[in-house]
Amino acid sequence: MNDFVKVEVLHTGRLKYDRSLAFKELDSIPPVNQRGESFQSEVPLSSYLIEHPSERRVVVDAGWHEDIRTRPEQHLGSDLWQFIEYDLPAGSSVREQLQARGLTPKDIELVVISHLDVDHISGLGLLKGAGRFLVSQPEWEFATVSQEAWHREVPVTPFALEPIPYGPYQSGLDVFGDGLLYLVHTPGHTPGHLSILAKVEKGWLLLASDAGYAERSWQEMILPGITSDPDQAMKSLQWVRDFAGREDCVAALAHHEAKPIPVRF
Repeated sequence: MNDFVKVEVLHTGRLKYDRSLAFKELDSIPPVNQRGESFQSEVPLSSYLIEHPSERRVVVDAGWHEDIRTRPEQHLGSDLWQFIEYDLPAGSSVREQLQARGLTPKDIELVVISHLDVDHISGLGLLKGAGRFLVSQPEWEFATVSQEAWHREVPVTPFALEPIPYGPYQSGLDVFGDGLLYLVHTPGHTPGHLSILAKVEKGWLLLASDAGYAERSWQEMILPGITSDPDQAMKSLQWVRDFAGREDCVAALAHHEAKPIPVRF
């Protein structure tokens, strides 16, 4: 049996927003297109399909729901619907991408929710039938009523943080108990935000989620435009920067990285 996991990057939609949402520069973030095209960013949404050597499969985050195509205002709510632009090309939902690989949600043992922002949980209903849906306890404690619309179709289970060897607070979860896949508590963007560390064939792969919105975030130490705790967010971003610089880290990927990246590790 191999002593590493395989990771595939799935782009499960696109998102356009004012750049200040990704890179802190304003106290109040304006709606998309209000400041003109030069201030806008268009980025992918990322999900990740992870296969353990025992052939157990994990999906991290769910991207946009297919309802985005036909009933976006109802799905997002009127405020959010006007705040961003969104797109879900044919064949790119998490369900459609699993189907293209001969998989169904029942083939997925675990769905990891990095945090409860809509672009990470909108498509959770498309994964109904998967074994478990995990979110960190600190994230669940701060869940809002509005977020329930996007996760109520599936049974979400919060987990208590445990000591692990990695992360700014060395807390999270060793998913399989064998050191191949860690959920790492990287709070600050949200209280229970998780990054993922996967031991792939050539070293460690760090999936930073929204601890930073792009590689630029940790290279230049720019916080996200929205943080629950700026001090925690900075500590988490510093850890991402430091880990990304390790010789055994093959890549560090942001959820919304716009530049071309490898899709298989």
